[in-house]
Amino acid sequence: MESQLFIIKSIYVQDGIMFFALAGLIFLLIKSFLNKKIKVLIASAIWIVIVLWFFNTYFGFSSVRVSPEGIELNYGVLSPKNTILSINSKWKIENYLSGIRKSRRVFYIKIADRDSMGVTGRYAQVLEEIGAAIDKMKSQESDSSNS
Repeated sequence: MESQLFIIKSIYVQDGIMFFALAGLIFLLIKSFLNKKIKVLIASAIWIVIVLWFFNTYFGFSSVRVSPEGIELNYGVLSPKNTILSINSKWKIENYLSGIRKSRRVFYIKIADRDSMGVTGRYAQVLEEIGAAIDKMKSQESDSSNS
């Protein structure tokens, strides 16, 4: 079976926001370095660290590629958390109530010990498709190892 790519949430939007925020901060960093404004330089460096920490801490993975080599989780272009898990990793779709009044049900898929970004309503179908693709790949792998 060929690899399949599933987009849980628009990773391009997430990457675009991350790049835009970092580009602005890097511009300030370079400008403050050239103008020898040490306080702005330090503040820019601190904000760069905060932006990288924020995007890599609070967001789950945005896309999944299921292939015979494993389950590739993509958190974003600048994330060090991108990884490939074993095709035998356990998965489960979970949900919780979100929002100010806790009235919106949000679904996410947990693969091994990693959570995806949350989705609502009709987009939860993608999570079920990911699970089905993992199960199908597992069964094909076990069929080929039994032959």
